[in-house]
Amino acid sequence: MSGNTNFPTSLDDNTSLQEVTDGVSGLLASHHNNLKEAAKAIEAKVGIYNTAVATSLDYRLGHPSSGHIHNGASGQGPRLSASSIDGIASITSGAGRHVIEVGDNYSWALVASAIFHPIILPRTMWLEAIEIAAFRGPSGGTTVFDVNIGATSLWYASQGLRPRLGPTAGAVYFTHGSVNYVTGVSGALVTVDLDVVGSSQAVDRPTLMLVFREQ
Repeated sequence: MSGNTNFPTSLDDNTSLQEVTDGVSGLLASHHNNLKEAAKAIEAKVGIYNTAVATSLDYRLGHPSSGHIHNGASGQGPRLSASSIDGIASITSGAGRHVIEVGDNYSWALVASAIFHPIILPRTMWLEAIEIAAFRGPSGGTTVFDVNIGATSLWYASQGLRPRLGPTAGAVYFTHGSVNYVTGVSGALVTVDLDVVGSSQAVDRPTLMLVFREQ
């Protein structure tokens, strides 16, 4: 005689597995057979070693190529939304970030073009941030830098947002304002100009950092 079980469609409870009371409940075949069917259902769900049953846990957790997947099917994981996984956009689009640093061990006191060695972009990238620091800022005035991709200033329409270091006796740091031109094509030449210099004391050992994101 076959018994009945709710599992694996739903969980069994004291009704389906027929709870009994000593000295009160009569022994019925279903008391044993329902437990038997529940145990068989659990064994089938777990699976034997190296089972080929694709719905079993042994198969899904141990199969080298056809195991657990998130496809929304019964017993499998729910479907995953790639856009909801933190950082997945950078992985799938290849949008890695690169920091390019240029600078020297020199004190700049005169306006000049291409004050650091030029940079050639190895691929098309989007400029995400630009920052500049110096061991010591100028005195008696403000030093202003400009960054060009090709012949175009990053601030061609808003020169007032160019990186600037105000007069200070100690280390000084600047984070750029919004740029007007942010995409650098593969092979473009990036140069840094010194447009304005402070008086009395030059800017000492400036370093400029460009943060690019791959497109």
